[in-house]
Amino acid sequence: MPSDLLSLILPLALGSLVALVLLAVAGYLARRALRNARVEANNTLRESQKDAESQAKEIVVAAQEKILAFGEEADARERLLEGRELELESRIRRFERDAASSDRLRKELERRETGLTRAEGEIREARAATEADREKSRKTLEQIASLSAQEARAQLISEIEEDARREGARLARKIEDEARETANQEALNLVVQATQRINVKKAVETTVSYIELPSDEMKGRIIGREGRNIRALETATGIDLIVDDTPRSIVVSSFDPVRREVARVAIQRLIEDGRIHPARIEEVVERVRAETEALVEETGTQAAFELGVSDIHSRLSRLIGRMKYGTHHGQNLLQHCMEVGLIAGYMASEVGGRVGLARRAGLLHEIGRVHETTGGPAVLAAAELAAKHGEPEEVVHSIRSLHRDADTTTVEDLLLAIANRISNNRPGARKENLEVFIERLRRLEEIAVSFPGVTRAFAVKAGKELRVIVDTRSVSDRDAYSLSKKIARTVEKDLSFQGKIKVNVVRETRAVQFAV
Repeated sequence: MPSDLLSLILPLALGSLVALVLLAVAGYLARRALRNARVEANNTLRESQKDAESQAKEIVVAAQEKILAFGEEADARERLLEGRELELESRIRRFERDAASSDRLRKELERRETGLTRAEGEIREARAATEADREKSRKTLEQIASLSAQEARAQLISEIEEDARREGARLARKIEDEARETANQEALNLVVQATQRINVKKAVETTVSYIELPSDEMKGRIIGREGRNIRALETATGIDLIVDDTPRSIVVSSFDPVRREVARVAIQRLIEDGRIHPARIEEVVERVRAETEALVEETGTQAAFELGVSDIHSRLSRLIGRMKYGTHHGQNLLQHCMEVGLIAGYMASEVGGRVGLARRAGLLHEIGRVHETTGGPAVLAAAELAAKHGEPEEVVHSIRSLHRDADTTTVEDLLLAIANRISNNRPGARKENLEVFIERLRRLEEIAVSFPGVTRAFAVKAGKELRVIVDTRSVSDRDAYSLSKKIARTVEKDLSFQGKIKVNVVRETRAVQFAV
């Protein structure tokens, strides 16, 4: 029993001891946790106090800044009000000065108005007295002259009109002479400067080309057996080959300058090669023709480049190149077009015109003469070709303005026409047919003789002067001036000519007596 009790009590005692130990440990941990909590609470309290103090300081600083800002704004408004008060006071003083000045001005105007009223009355009285004196004088003059006022007025007006007409004619002639002299001098200077700036050197034969041969034996080789070589050349090139008795030379003749050039170059190459037979002739001609076409286009491109003309159609370039081998009245077409473009461009730069437009129109205005299917006036054909290949309307209009029936509307049109005349009339530029020249002189004299009062007329100085002899009984000195203008206008209207024609009206009085 005691052992059973002991075995029962012993576990209980151990359990109690363990429970006490656990209670002691739990109590210690609880006290430690409580102490830590108190420390943490104290730290949290101190941090909260610090945060509260910091926020309070920030609030105080912000409040002080706002107080300072309000103070500065109040000061600024106070200064603004002071400035406005000063400005208002200044305006008040100006208004007072203006009011005083207005009063003085009003008093001055009243004084002047009084003076004017008095002067007006005096003027009315003087006018009445003058009218009375004028009426008295008029009656006295009518009695002395035995003329009424209307008759005297008409006579006086007639004399004044006659004097004014004579003086007007004299002044008109003087002004016209001075203007013509000044304009001629300025135009002459401009034309001389323009012509001095061109330097185009190109030459071309008109309808034939001469080929030198190394020996007369070469003539026989060119003719060939029974003339087969010469027939092959004429068939392949479309030209006439003339072999005459002229030593060491043959003549290539054709109206087409390009064909003539192809034949000339082909014959020279055959002479250098030495192999001359129909097959070789056809081969060389085809090769030269292809090279000539390329050379023609290259020549046109080079001419456009020299004038500063860009973006030109390839077809137009070929037509420009063909002008190198073309002539008109003995003048090379390409040389003429380049001269016209250069002169027109220079004059446009001097008078403020469009230089590019003037040069472009000058270069293209004769391409109608070398086009295969061209019909009608050459300038109109050139204008159509330019329009067809994309040229601007201004260029087309300038080219078309060269026709005698077209209107000149822009300064470039006028400059192009002047440059064209300069190039056509420079010494040695053109060769005119003798019959056409004589017919023009005869027509000049006929125009002058058709006017009443003209007894004789002579075209002198190669048609550059028309000398007109008038009847002194039917044409006065004053009528001679108007007659010269009428004849000049009729010549301008009825004749086509280059340059200018001087119309010289001669009125001569002769008194003849015989001593016996």
